[in-house]
Amino acid sequence: MFCTQDNQYVSPAVPGTAEKLNEILDSPRVKWKIETIRAVRKPGAIKLWASNVEFQKFCIKEAAKKKVGEAFKELTDEEKLVRWATALKESLPPLIFGARDFDETPLKKDPSRKMKRRVLAAIHLSGLFMFDVDHVDNPREIFERTQVEGFRWKVLFAHVTSSGEGLRLVCVAIPEIGNIADNQIELAKALGVTPDLSCIDASRISYAPMREDVYYLNEEELVNYYNEEFDKMYCEAYRKGCTEPTKAQENTKKILTNTNLTNLTNGCAQEKDSCNSCNSCSEEKDENFNYHGISYKTICEAWQTAQGGAPGVGDRHRTMLQMALDLRYICDNQPDMVARALKECRFVQDIIRERGEEEVRGVADTACERRMYKDIPKRMQEVLKSTGALSGETQRTERTMGTVNIPYEQYAERLEPLLSAPYAEACSGVSRHNWLGAVFVSGAMYCTLLTRCWYKHFNGAKQRMNPQALIIGEPATGKGFAKSLDDQIMCAMREQDEEVRAQETRYKQEQKKRGTSSKAQKQDALVEPEGMIRYLPTKTSNNIFFRRLKRAKEVVDGEVMPMHLYMFDSELDSSISAQSGGAWIGKHDLELKAFHNELSGVDYANNDSINDILPIFWNSVTTGTQVSLYKKFTPRNINDGLCSRVCIFPMETARYQMIKKKNVDWEANESMKQWGYRFEKLHGELPLERLTDHVYDLCEQSAQEAEAADDHVLDYLRKRAVFYATWLTIPRILARQYDEFKKTGKLDITDDDLKFSTLMYDAVIYFQDHFFGQMLQDSWDNAAREYVPRRRNTKNADAYKALPELFTAKEVMLMLDIENGAANKQCQRWMTHGFIERIKQGKYKKIIKDLMA
Repeated sequence: MFCTQDNQYVSPAVPGTAEKLNEILDSPRVKWKIETIRAVRKPGAIKLWASNVEFQKFCIKEAAKKKVGEAFKELTDEEKLVRWATALKESLPPLIFGARDFDETPLKKDPSRKMKRRVLAAIHLSGLFMFDVDHVDNPREIFERTQVEGFRWKVLFAHVTSSGEGLRLVCVAIPEIGNIADNQIELAKALGVTPDLSCIDASRISYAPMREDVYYLNEEELVNYYNEEFDKMYCEAYRKGCTEPTKAQENTKKILTNTNLTNLTNGCAQEKDSCNSCNSCSEEKDENFNYHGISYKTICEAWQTAQGGAPGVGDRHRTMLQMALDLRYICDNQPDMVARALKECRFVQDIIRERGEEEVRGVADTACERRMYKDIPKRMQEVLKSTGALSGETQRTERTMGTVNIPYEQYAERLEPLLSAPYAEACSGVSRHNWLGAVFVSGAMYCTLLTRCWYKHFNGAKQRMNPQALIIGEPATGKGFAKSLDDQIMCAMREQDEEVRAQETRYKQEQKKRGTSSKAQKQDALVEPEGMIRYLPTKTSNNIFFRRLKRAKEVVDGEVMPMHLYMFDSELDSSISAQSGGAWIGKHDLELKAFHNELSGVDYANNDSINDILPIFWNSVTTGTQVSLYKKFTPRNINDGLCSRVCIFPMETARYQMIKKKNVDWEANESMKQWGYRFEKLHGELPLERLTDHVYDLCEQSAQEAEAADDHVLDYLRKRAVFYATWLTIPRILARQYDEFKKTGKLDITDDDLKFSTLMYDAVIYFQDHFFGQMLQDSWDNAAREYVPRRRNTKNADAYKALPELFTAKEVMLMLDIENGAANKQCQRWMTHGFIERIKQGKYKKIIKDLMA
């Protein structure tokens, strides 16, 4: 007897029939799936299958999934094809040979409903067992060994697996040998092969074969066989989750060691006294399953302790996912290894007994598909420290985390197919690994020139573009590309400033003459030029800065709009040294406020002061060294928010190499200059609803990842990275549709625009985290240690909590050990604060349950 399901995830597991079995074996759909699985796994299969309609439908469906869609889009076509093959395999009809039936159990999503779910806790054993041998070249030869006279086990069903490289046998279990695992081990010895030991789970499914793959089928016995003796001996143990061998521990250990297949369910995860009644539990442990000498079981127990203990019913799935997200950092991001570590937990064993192993494997797969960060999450680091797994050897690991190799090539590969005007020209004179830096710099410049444009952010507010770009690198690493980009792109702004600067020069010269010539003093009073100057040098006094800011206004579409000021500095040290004196004093505050166009101003008594309050519209591009960067961003000021307001890029360092020779691309230079002029002429609202919805989803996904990994740094940085994901994408959208936007004011957001936006979002967070993440985390840890709230006296609160809902003044007197008069006064105070109400003289009722301590 055996059971079947139509779908392994949602269908009930019901007793199988001969009609159902034959229907499956002869199904054209099953045959097509198996043949497709084998075909797509051949080398070069993508060339034949890329245009397949079923494959394309699968890709569209996966890409649309909210949680894993973006990760799927990043896969190569070959990887997507492998995913499709796996999905086809998992959609084959499941057969459960170890079970003859299942009891009805409540559904996870709706406990009021019941179904025959495929879970160990509800199983009835059939007396059959499944035996798998994977990756063999001679499956028929192995099967023939079972047909020789005197072979101990009776085979009822034999077929090739869906991969075409494995053999599956369904045999009658021999109770004298032991449970399913014992029979599998002895059968493996008899055949001289290595078994798939994950089949020790009696509720494990077997994907159905096609008729052509069947070597042997004893249909009548397969449908009707039932060994009541075997069921009585082992059913209760299996229901408790005890699935490991009972009589062959040494052989098991030998097979595990020889085959490296150690991913077994830990059937003895219960407490020892409860396991004593279950003879099928093996006490054997794999001593090699550890991390830096500390067993994964110890690490998992420490993790649970840090979270307040084992989760209760209703919290177990979420807790298991959170644990998996942390464990993947010490499990090589391998789902099998994560699943195995999870099974060391008692609450996970409870889940397996109730719902089967599929949920655990699904959680491990989901966790390993999520994006990883370069550092082990802080929460997991604390757990590892508490267990001693972050000492000795791992100190070297921690040091390498700070100097992690930046994935320049990975970013370049993602960016290359998305490069288009105006960024393609900006990257033409820059080395491949520094393309992102060119995008950050040119994007900041183009956004400044688009100062007359705005869009609606996902919060509904009118949003302008306020980028601040920082390029960091050692001397002579090629940071000079930023100066070249500034020369070309910002030419339009400098030309607009030239006439007003000339007027100011003449005005100052005339002032000087009047100071030395009495004849000149008798002429008409000089009129100070009121024109707009927006391109500012670093050494600009605060007075001049506010004067430029106040005059930088223009009527756009009938509304007065502030224009962005702009600064470029090729040496970050210049602005840092200026902080000690007049030029830069107060500008750090302006850098912070510029990102959100917040208000600032001055009120001084001198006649030259611009006494006004103005919104700050100021963008900047700066290059410098890492030494100067850490002069600007220090532990003292790291929490002021500037580190999350800049898009920063580290130049690739190439030591002991000559800089590459290159020729000036005059055509690209002219193109960038023309884009600058064009963008200066654009104005009005940019319709970017699809883009802003996309960055909202990105930010929401990061919030979920940060919560799952307890990553406060990611949660902090994600909130402003969404702005750069939008701002840096706008120039490529406008460049593609420049004429159309000028005519109609409409923009079409493509899938490539969304991919580009995602890349910008990921890169901005990655590099901010690279430079500032550890400094932020350290500052928060230090603050948590230094700031400890004073614990108030809780005597009254404890007494109040201990009182019944209805109480008397006498009970208060006894609880607080005070006189009757003092007890009545205490009750009066509680009444005054609204904590209690009087029912009658001397008797009171609680309004609130507890007092705040």
